[in-house]
Amino acid sequence: MSLRFNAFLKILLSVVNIIIPIIVGPYIIRVLNKESYDTFTKATVELQLFISLATLGVYTYGIRTASKIREEKNEIRKVYTELFLLGVIMNALFSLFYLVYIRYINNHSGEIIYLILMLQFVGSALNVEWMNEATENYRFIMLKSVLVKAGYVAAVFIFVRGDNLIAYGLAVSAAYVLENVLSFIYITRKNKITLRSLSLRRHLKPLLLVFLITNISLLYAQTDKLMLGLLISDHAVSVYNIPHYIATSVYNVVISIIVVSVARLCSLLNNKDRRGYLLLHNELVRSFYMIFIPLMVFIFVGAGDIIALYAAGKYNESVVPLKIFTFAIFLNSVVYIERECALYLHEREKAIIACNLTGGLFNLTANVALYFTGYFRPAAAVATLAASFFIVAVMMRVFVRKVDRKIDAVTFKTATYFLFSLPLFLLDHVIALFVSRPLIRLLSLGLVGGLAYLLLLLTSNDRIFINNLRVSLDKIAELKNKT
Repeated sequence: MSLRFNAFLKILLSVVNIIIPIIVGPYIIRVLNKESYDTFTKATVELQLFISLATLGVYTYGIRTASKIREEKNEIRKVYTELFLLGVIMNALFSLFYLVYIRYINNHSGEIIYLILMLQFVGSALNVEWMNEATENYRFIMLKSVLVKAGYVAAVFIFVRGDNLIAYGLAVSAAYVLENVLSFIYITRKNKITLRSLSLRRHLKPLLLVFLITNISLLYAQTDKLMLGLLISDHAVSVYNIPHYIATSVYNVVISIIVVSVARLCSLLNNKDRRGYLLLHNELVRSFYMIFIPLMVFIFVGAGDIIALYAAGKYNESVVPLKIFTFAIFLNSVVYIERECALYLHEREKAIIACNLTGGLFNLTANVALYFTGYFRPAAAVATLAASFFIVAVMMRVFVRKVDRKIDAVTFKTATYFLFSLPLFLLDHVIALFVSRPLIRLLSLGLVGGLAYLLLLLTSNDRIFINNLRVSLDKIAELKNKT
């Protein structure tokens, strides 16, 4: 299956993952009262912390390991079984830790929503989607996810009527568990679990490194949310979480271009094809920023309308955090590309840990300092997050240049894409003179701004844009000829 088709399916899946919450999110904010929504947000943040720790970094490690041996059937069956068993053990362990937390530490210990959300540990234990990603089986991932999410949307609108937090928690947990159960059944039918000659121990050292790499990231946005919940209020968590969700949702769509290519990049390096790796990596980076930068500028410019539409006027304090998040998520994208596509594939785990730990400790220290000086608020927390990502990006770039100076990150062309996005500011002011409704104003800005951006790419004869446009037109011509 071609890399472009994989990227298309992954992007389509990410778009579905955005559309569903865009449909469900505003509905839930409107039907639940403010206190219930804030409680659910805080409970979800806390659960995600424990599940992130329980995954042990198996997902990232599994993709890299399985992609190297995907043609060796017996070996990949062993690796699949070993990593699955490790995942089950860790999820069982952390589910017990979670029970202790909600019983003795959490200030909402009496609320049943925490126990309902705990069902997601079952889904986490069965999460073997990394096998599908390693074998680039995005067709199945796409079909399964669409069907499950369609059922989830139907369940929300049928059963969540009024301030029914329990029904919503059950719908969310059931969808998560079902999606992972289906993947587990599908993958296990293709790669039978074997109990012969297993060695869980051989994965512990590399998994420990990946565990540190992935879970140091909890010192960033996750720490912000936890500290806001514990030190400020449940409401502060929602004010932070809503713009964080909006910005990261857009990021998750576009980063699919990179995510689907990690296995291919790993395979090229494994086969000693250095030139192929560099060509693919640098083209992917430019393609990513060509799409991502104008979207971040669009969110910055339209932040007020976006929050008004999504949060129904209940969380207007989220506008400023959303604007700051556009900078934070851009810097996070730089970190992700340098980490996953360069340092991790070149086995520079210690460098990654050093960079992530430095940035995470800076974020934690800055939050503590802001709290004791009386300035710890959602917007301030996002600003320290952006500063942390900047520190990590600079540090990682130093290490990437030691690996190979030809590996691109942020280049002059990246700045060009930003300059091409600046007309959005002027267009926003012009459109606001004639359009008062937020939805129409936002759609107009997206349409006119998008056309202006495409025109600038065409007139500048941008190589990446022209090449992708040519390939797309050729594919369309092929389909027409077949019909």
